[in-house]
Amino acid sequence: MKKWISGVIFFIACFVPFSFAYAGTILYVPIDDRPVSLDYTVDTAQAAGLTILTPPAEYLASRAHQGDPEKLWQWVFDHCQQADALVLSTDSLIYGGLVDSRVHHLDLSILQERLERFKTIKERSFGAQLYVFSTIMRSPRMSAGGVEPDYYEEYGPRIFELTALQDKAERNSLSAQERQSLQKDEAEIPQEYLTDWFERRNKNLDINRQIITMAKTGVFDYVIMGRDDTAVYSQSQHEWRILQKDGAELPASIFGAFPGTDQLGMVLLARAYNNLTGQLPFVRIDYAPGTGGTTIPSYEDQPIAGTIRDHVVAAGGIVLLNPKVPDLILAVNTPMDGITHEANEMKNQVLDNVSSRMQTAQIQSDLIQGRQVAVADIAFANGADNALMNSLAKQQLLDKISAYSGWNTASNTVGYAVAQGMMAGSMTEKGRQQLLAVRYLDDWAYQANIRSQLQQKLYELGGNSQFLDNSQAVMVREAEEREQLFTKQYLWMDPKKVKISFPWNRLFEIKINLVS
Repeated sequence: MKKWISGVIFFIACFVPFSFAYAGTILYVPIDDRPVSLDYTVDTAQAAGLTILTPPAEYLASRAHQGDPEKLWQWVFDHCQQADALVLSTDSLIYGGLVDSRVHHLDLSILQERLERFKTIKERSFGAQLYVFSTIMRSPRMSAGGVEPDYYEEYGPRIFELTALQDKAERNSLSAQERQSLQKDEAEIPQEYLTDWFERRNKNLDINRQIITMAKTGVFDYVIMGRDDTAVYSQSQHEWRILQKDGAELPASIFGAFPGTDQLGMVLLARAYNNLTGQLPFVRIDYAPGTGGTTIPSYEDQPIAGTIRDHVVAAGGIVLLNPKVPDLILAVNTPMDGITHEANEMKNQVLDNVSSRMQTAQIQSDLIQGRQVAVADIAFANGADNALMNSLAKQQLLDKISAYSGWNTASNTVGYAVAQGMMAGSMTEKGRQQLLAVRYLDDWAYQANIRSQLQQKLYELGGNSQFLDNSQAVMVREAEEREQLFTKQYLWMDPKKVKISFPWNRLFEIKINLVS
């Protein structure tokens, strides 16, 4: 009898799909309360069978208030023993959140004391896997809306130029014109602003170096460091080279680093899922015609091929050039000429083209063969490629793929597509299609098309270009009408079930709610 029972257990372990396995409980502290950080990430993990514990919303950073690291830490201490794995944002637990990490005036001693608490969590969590994600402070070309120090709205482009030229001078030579621009920036940017910016960056760099040291001593089971908005020459790239030397001896099984920030929580939840279910997904990468993997997307500092590989590894998978039976195919929509324009530009045409038709045909072929296909749509920044999406719609493939993403930066998109694609096999058809619908409504309908329409409407109403305030009710109504028309044309659900909100009181992001 014992041998018979053992045989049954062996058969189940080897041959029953992982979708029937209990995935486990994850304690998750996001970087803030934006939908991409919290709601959409949690919804994905829950659809894949994970139980997710998240802190009270009022502890997290939001548009209206800073995060509360002390309350977040107490919540983690109170609940860590309930989890099989912990996925934690160091920015939330040390600074309060992502924006807080850019504007704080905290003493380094306070930051270091909060960092030391990760050692206590490791001891108290009874062998649960501890995954953390941190950010290298971004170097944006410009910024508005209170997500950087106030002076950045005026001097941000000059600060970016100055530090980019400093970085280039360190690695290469400057032209006479570049040397002149650097001297001009150094003379004209108020010194107090540069002092403030660099002092904060140096503190954050110090904390990231200590995180790497803690990874070397076994405090963390896996660490991701994301390079928030960056460029080939930038202060972020300069700091990354320092951190890269610090982490050189850490294996890829412990330490990952690549462009992007907002996708990191999703990537680590996929890693936790894969480890808890014992999976090692084999991933094949298919690029659209053109520059493909050599593309260096806007807001990033390296070719996308390396970024994709690093995302797959961080999520717990492996990239194979030509696996006979891949667990996941990642179809990457890159621009033909390697330049990622903004999705709201006129270049983002609705009519399909040779590239979109070829990629659609390949996706269709893979689906017919029973493959799992996730689409990373990075031909444009901050929204979907209208040509590709209309081509997929014409072939009735929108509800057939495993995952889709096409929002914000290329790495944000890649992280979502990889993670949701890896977890899709454990989802019900309804759950998978609901996640797809959210991405289509957000990345394609809103980001690539509706947002620019609403921006014009907001100008007509005399509203603030950064915050909705008194115009929010009108913007919600206008957005919902357009989203529901889109749903009627392209999707498979009742348009009246689509509701939206603007959780950060700005047009840049929305929250899609699919009501029952």
